[in-house]
Amino acid sequence: MKHLEKFAAAARTKLHAQVSTRLRYALDEDDVYHRQRARAVAQLEQRVRRLGEARVIEEAAYLWFNRFVALRFMDVNGYAPVAAVSPANEGGVLPELLQEAKRGNVEGDAELRARVNDLLTGKLASPNPQDEVYRLLLVGECNRRHAQLPFLFERLSDYSELLLPDDLLSERSVLFDLREAVGEAECANEEVLGWLYQFYIKEKKDAVNNKKGKVQARDIPAITQLFTPNWIVRYLVDNTVGRLWLDNFPESKLREHMQYFLEPEQAGSATLKITKPEEITFCDQACGSGHILLYAFELLTAIYEEQGYAKSDIAGKILEHNLTGFEIDERAAQLAGFTLMMRARRYDRRALRRGLVPNIVQLRDFYTDNARHLPNLLAVSELKLDKTVLADLEVMRQATNIGTLIVPQSAAETLQGARSQVQKAVGRSSDVFDRGALEAVDAALAQLEALGRKFVCVVDNPPYLGSGKFNKDL
Repeated sequence: MKHLEKFAAAARTKLHAQVSTRLRYALDEDDVYHRQRARAVAQLEQRVRRLGEARVIEEAAYLWFNRFVALRFMDVNGYAPVAAVSPANEGGVLPELLQEAKRGNVEGDAELRARVNDLLTGKLASPNPQDEVYRLLLVGECNRRHAQLPFLFERLSDYSELLLPDDLLSERSVLFDLREAVGEAECANEEVLGWLYQFYIKEKKDAVNNKKGKVQARDIPAITQLFTPNWIVRYLVDNTVGRLWLDNFPESKLREHMQYFLEPEQAGSATLKITKPEEITFCDQACGSGHILLYAFELLTAIYEEQGYAKSDIAGKILEHNLTGFEIDERAAQLAGFTLMMRARRYDRRALRRGLVPNIVQLRDFYTDNARHLPNLLAVSELKLDKTVLADLEVMRQATNIGTLIVPQSAAETLQGARSQVQKAVGRSSDVFDRGALEAVDAALAQLEALGRKFVCVVDNPPYLGSGKFNKDL
């Protein structure tokens, strides 16, 4: 693990510096590249005004770290036809994606293929044509992965493309370090993704810990994230999911899979009736990178197999019916979803082509860029929402601070009715700003619906924070 910790810490430092350079270039330079991406530049300027440069740099560095790690994991396990950040063969230097382009094999539209060809043949001048080609190819590859993993690979038509680091091909690059640190042994288990995440945020965690005073909402993820040791995860899940199943099916052989199961004094005395695996709704209210969910997936797989389900159907059923995670940290939520999808792919070769989506609820503060206050927005849109819904929406302005401590006042039916009204208003709105604000309302209502759900198993390793560090609202 030491080599992973060393790599993640160094990668964070390197990415922060490179993203900072790209940010200054994007904001200060008026050249053809940035004029062609005027919308993305405007997005970036707006985000910097709202959050500050340091926060934008931190977010973008973290985003690209997650993507690079995800691409490397998929390369090593052969989950894509062409390796995006790794050479085709051991001992190679250039990523297979670039090698294929140099042979004339470029995925993408005619414009991209022409630009890549012109750069590689010298028809189009560039100070470093090979680096520029690889950046173009990598953005295209991330966009292709969007169809399979939309929660991690958003389409790169926004400001994040502008902040993609330079120097991705040299021996000084983050990708070179990544390949050195994360190989076949590390990628044999999806848990490596969680460890890399924890090691990456360690420096910030230490910095926040050393600060005096209250912890601000934006720093809560860094200071409270803890990768739960494997034996604790197994103990918790064995004695919830495993106990529930054995209470209902005492003759089950599931005991053989559970190293940490504690036999009850009176077996088979179920207080909660379960008739089939799909009824085991399982929730982790602070899921981080998904370690607890990952083992729950494993145990549920054993249950489905014992019940005679087709192996090709099990992964999809688990993601659809059984597992839900909540998380306040966007990048951790993305990683949790990716981790579950990689475990699903391990069991089902077609998992990435089935359109499966892990049920990871990333809590976001209810916020709109629209200048209208909520009452004015509702009046203009001719919406009449219940008082409890309005109160719940106000609480959701603190979603990333309060997290799953939020308990909606509104009944599920009330929230569903409110969403129906809002979605109709979105459809008939002709004002782009009002439409965006209404979509933000709908997103907040969707999160409230999720927060109001009931689950038969809840397993958490809560985010520990001394009460003396709580900010006022928390």
